[in-house]
Amino acid sequence: MSTKRLISDQILYRLNGGSPDNSFPVQLPDVYKALEQKVNAKFQIRQFDTNLPQGETIPDNLCIGVYENITVEPFTQLKSKATLPVMPITLPKNVGIFLIYDQNHIDNPFIPLQRGTTALLKTNVLLNDLMGLVSYEPRGREVIFNKNLPQAGVTKVTMELIVMDISQYSETDILPIPSSLEAEIIEELVQQFSKIVPDLGIVNNYSNAQQKANP
Repeated sequence: MSTKRLISDQILYRLNGGSPDNSFPVQLPDVYKALEQKVNAKFQIRQFDTNLPQGETIPDNLCIGVYENITVEPFTQLKSKATLPVMPITLPKNVGIFLIYDQNHIDNPFIPLQRGTTALLKTNVLLNDLMGLVSYEPRGREVIFNKNLPQAGVTKVTMELIVMDISQYSETDILPIPSSLEAEIIEELVQQFSKIVPDLGIVNNYSNAQQKANP
């Protein structure tokens, strides 16, 4: 996982063929803004606006990020597991893991359980199998499902996780971007900014806006 500054430095280095100076048409604020827009679009970032049943306080500037194609693999003969693509914001009742569902059945999300709840349910004859429904418990960077999903033909799931508004991340904060997609995002932004021809000194709208704001 990386930060705004590390990703932006890589993009500028590739665009310039080395470390850019202050005269280079693309500057860090340009890349930061484009990076925020790219992350918002790629992970379908939307505002998180809800009230928890018990009235717990939810911090401002939180969003829901949608992470698709998360691999599910067997954990035991009867259970399976998946790794969180990024660490969500810690919230009461594990609400940071907002939804997990089979990509082919988005209207039937799996049931979230507090860690240790599965063991308690085993003592209840009626609920010990949750009436056939799929549940999951968080365990660090992993979630453990109460059923072997790959055996049932489910090898990929979608996770909706609570993260901060991308614009609220500083240069050094770890961004909610899976490591496997960092290179893809960098390549897309390099292609986006490569349309600016350095020899002509064309500056994009982000730089122009910043210059007008700070004459």
